[in-house]
Amino acid sequence: MKNVKFWTPFSAGVFSFSALSILLLFFSTLFAGTGEAPVSVTTRITPNTFTLGDIATYTITVQHDADIHPAAPDIPPKKGLEFVSKGENPPRTINGQTVHEYWYKLRVDDIGKLALPAIPVSFDAPDPKESGKTIQGTILAPKATLEVQSLLAIAGNPEGIHDIKPLEEIPPPWIHYLWTALGVLALLALFYFLWRKWKSRSISQVRSAAVPALTPEQLAYKELEALRTKGWLQIGRIQDHFFELSEIFRRYLENRYQFPAREWTTEEITAHFKHFPKLSEDLKQQARTILTQTDRVKFAKAEQAEGRNEMQSVINFIKEARGFAQETGSTEPVSQVSK
Repeated sequence: MKNVKFWTPFSAGVFSFSALSILLLFFSTLFAGTGEAPVSVTTRITPNTFTLGDIATYTITVQHDADIHPAAPDIPPKKGLEFVSKGENPPRTINGQTVHEYWYKLRVDDIGKLALPAIPVSFDAPDPKESGKTIQGTILAPKATLEVQSLLAIAGNPEGIHDIKPLEEIPPPWIHYLWTALGVLALLALFYFLWRKWKSRSISQVRSAAVPALTPEQLAYKELEALRTKGWLQIGRIQDHFFELSEIFRRYLENRYQFPAREWTTEEITAHFKHFPKLSEDLKQQARTILTQTDRVKFAKAEQAEGRNEMQSVINFIKEARGFAQETGSTEPVSQVSK
């Protein structure tokens, strides 16, 4: 094992030991000839391109001498990247050195250029001053970046999405006008019949108690139960299921927080949340994840994310949002909801 302070050949980072200056100069010259450093680190992110909701694999590779023992690094939380899982590949040997690979699965939840900062990797190495003892060193894994495209900005013509065809102009025949006139007369007769029936209804019907309006939470739970009863996921109607689930969630956001969630895109809702005080940061992140996951299935025909139950995610969001509103005193009475 060569104990020395040096730059790695991958420009990946720097580590240091408390060695004498003469020893440093001697071994630096030695390593320049061999081309192999005692420890070096590189990073990579796969695949090469990403859209919202994709899983990125961030890998830190540490190559070191046999008497150096690295520790798995921890990566800090990064805005726009949701931690999914982590692990380590079995070590292997290259040119007499051991190679450790530590991987991290991250779900992409934001668009644009995202960067992972330089990550410190700690390791134990033999003490150059005292045989049989070890000291701790640190080397920096280089910064890594990835570019995330919006689903709406992807070039080309996505499969299943087509432009609206122009209307064909067909001159209506005279028989068309006749049927139109008969239809108008039938509608007038129907309206007259309904008006007479309304006028003749009993006083007891007029004074009957009105059905109380549902709260946004009650309406959402009712619609979610109706969607569950349809069983569309079990019969393969995946897109129909996610279209209706997205509509239920957006209607809940619109009724509860009074903004046009059903008319806005996911990017517009995400921008609105940046300065929105009625939701915690965790709830905002949950809402973005639900919206992006349903959009991927609706518009890009993607598969449902493994291990996720979006309907249960919506139910959990509604419960947590209600609790947050009660804790912060932001609950507002709602007398009627839109459908």
